[in-house]
Amino acid sequence: MQNEEFSPSLEHAQAFASMFERGAARLKENDKEFTERYLRNMTVFSNIMPHIFESFQNYQPQKRHIYMEESGELNLYREDIGAPLFSSNPREQAAKKVALAFKTPNKTVLNLDRTDNHPSRHVYYSNKILDQIALQSEGLQLQKEWPQFVGSTMLFGIEFGYQLEMILAQRDIKHLYLYECDLDFFYYSLFAIEWENILEAFNNDGRTIHFFLGTNPEEFTEKYLQQLEENGYFMAPETYLHVAYSSPENNSAIENFKKQYARQVMGWGFFDDALIGVAQGLSSLPKTKVAHFQGREALPKWVTNIPVFILGNGPSLDQGIELVKEVRDQVLLISCGSTINTLKKLGITPDIHVDIERLKQTVDKFLFLDQDYLDKIWGLSVNVMHPGFFDCFKHSGMAMKPGEAITSLMLSQARAQGDDKEYVQLNYCNPIVANLALSYVHLFGFNNVYYLGVDNGFKDKGSHHSINSGYYKDGKESGFQSFQEAKLVEREGNFGGTVHAAGIMDTSRVQLESLTRMLNKRRSFASFNLSDGAKIEGVTPLRIEDVLIMEPKIDHEKVIDILEEVFFTEPPEALAGKSAEVIISVDDFRKISQTLQQGWDESIVTREQVCDLLWSHHRQIYFLKGSVHRHIFDLLIGSFTYSAFLIVQFLFKYQDEAETVSRARHLFGPWCEFLEEMPSMLQQASEYVDEGNDHLITFYNG
Repeated sequence: MQNEEFSPSLEHAQAFASMFERGAARLKENDKEFTERYLRNMTVFSNIMPHIFESFQNYQPQKRHIYMEESGELNLYREDIGAPLFSSNPREQAAKKVALAFKTPNKTVLNLDRTDNHPSRHVYYSNKILDQIALQSEGLQLQKEWPQFVGSTMLFGIEFGYQLEMILAQRDIKHLYLYECDLDFFYYSLFAIEWENILEAFNNDGRTIHFFLGTNPEEFTEKYLQQLEENGYFMAPETYLHVAYSSPENNSAIENFKKQYARQVMGWGFFDDALIGVAQGLSSLPKTKVAHFQGREALPKWVTNIPVFILGNGPSLDQGIELVKEVRDQVLLISCGSTINTLKKLGITPDIHVDIERLKQTVDKFLFLDQDYLDKIWGLSVNVMHPGFFDCFKHSGMAMKPGEAITSLMLSQARAQGDDKEYVQLNYCNPIVANLALSYVHLFGFNNVYYLGVDNGFKDKGSHHSINSGYYKDGKESGFQSFQEAKLVEREGNFGGTVHAAGIMDTSRVQLESLTRMLNKRRSFASFNLSDGAKIEGVTPLRIEDVLIMEPKIDHEKVIDILEEVFFTEPPEALAGKSAEVIISVDDFRKISQTLQQGWDESIVTREQVCDLLWSHHRQIYFLKGSVHRHIFDLLIGSFTYSAFLIVQFLFKYQDEAETVSRARHLFGPWCEFLEEMPSMLQQASEYVDEGNDHLITFYNG
């Protein structure tokens, strides 16, 4: 009976052993051919991508059961799954996978809707492009299959390269991203396929190929985003995805890519916003101090061990208010945005208040608070903030927000005057206040962080903020904001269950996770999420009743004084009294904006030509990043990305290439009109301080 049970597996093992023996013999017979191909490929990589050549020059694979099929292709027995990597005819198998992918393509998606009643010129011209899209779409058939030319493709898994080779033999790709976590597979591809044709095709101007080899799934998205910035975010939402094979690592990379997708398609910024930031930053400078870094040793060690509570205005804030009151003397409290009004109602005064949204509406909520209350709080923000923010606090400070024209201007003007202070740019401070709070925690070097009310979502659409917040009055929504009609995504809850999140909340969570990954590399850092909201990867979920804070009472005023003294300094003298118009270089901007209106003539008849044109425009803007005109890059890149994306999305949506390209020119027109108007807006840059509206004063129950 026992022999019968084991007979099938024994027979299977014997059959494979026999097959492998024949395959290994074939491989030996053809060793010269495979070795020569390997040497050719390595020579190509040494010339074009020497870092890959160096990585594989002395590489020893872990998976050794390589053999040759009768069909002439290489195959590999995978001990981890107890089966060969491919069928007995690897190329035939690859051809079927690729054919299916072409017929039913998998691609990223982003839908931009009209925004009505918005004062910005960016939105005005975006709406004009959307109007043209609606008009030009009439009568066109949708593109269902993978088109002949693709702007951007991501391959999850190179394996031996059979599928890659077939894709590139049948389709043209502008930007190709290749992820392969298993270095053994890539190593064997050097014997299996000819890399020279592939690399030469992408060694031409306007084509790019990017390898992510042996990269873990978490790091992959970070590295991909760096490449994406160079190639242009406008391509990201029109990226064709192909999964070559399934494995735990590959699946994890795909999952991570999906989770981090918001970072590719949100937070691009736009021209008017950048201009408001410049005007407001220059107006704010005389009112406040600026963050700079003097080294970790400048701060007493005992300060970094103080527990810090980051308080958001989510529904779970209500569940932890008694805990906050109980530990108040032992911790530093940071209030985020509208949370300050809620805390005032509950009799709690935070030590630090942070805000990031640049509009005057941010400042209007302070009208509900008395000055004595605000005088006890240290107000921190960034250099795009409305100048009225800094009028509200006796002590305040700003750090520089990365990717903003005002930041580039401040730094270039300071450096030109010989000012070499290390002014701080707060990475990961976007998109909302909890992100800014964690960025300041990072700067100050705090090691014990607790989140409360930082829900990044809600379990019930009717309970999206603290019931004590200005979003509610007498238990009902005050009319300030509602999520009943909002487009929401579902995310895993911190304590299980499902949480609903708006797009900006989801992006905030992703950004918190990115910065947390960095912070967790500190040996002494720990963070805890007390909120019954969305789970934040890397932050330990902790029930409110399980919180145990044993630290002694602290002198809050002394701690704030130390932080201000160590991390803040007077604004750069180089900017004193200078107007935005003087330092922006309007004439240089005008030359660049005129160049960006050129190029789309009768010779543009294919998708590839449009993508090449937009890419060349993107490069013109991108190269400003490393010049004295870095601020012009910051002013232009956001609105360019939106406009270019809308054009690219239209290009790939419809089947008839010639007709689609012909009609797409009507989308380029409104973008050129905007470029024509921009210099006149810059000439009045100082006037772009946001004047606000009465929405918050009317509806917010502050």
